[in-house]
Amino acid sequence: MANPAEWNDFVGQLVRIQHHGRTIRTGYVEEVTGTADALWIAAHGIDQRALYEKAQGHTVQPVTEHEGTDHAYRS
Repeated sequence: MANPAEWNDFVGQLVRIQHHGRTIRTGYVEEVTGTADALWIAAHGIDQRALYEKAQGHTVQPVTEHEGTDHAYRS
């Protein structure tokens, strides 16, 4: 798992958002707050743009190239 302090490094990348160890969303990081304590996942298909915060217990993992197929967008 990536260090939560490094959320700025994920801008433009395909990531997996997890909450309590469970994947809840996969998508591209559109923007990270200046303090890197929250990030926006871009809208895709029927999934709207969404904000995820460290304070709420969310963690982020990069999706590898092998995983980065169409199925990676399942929530």
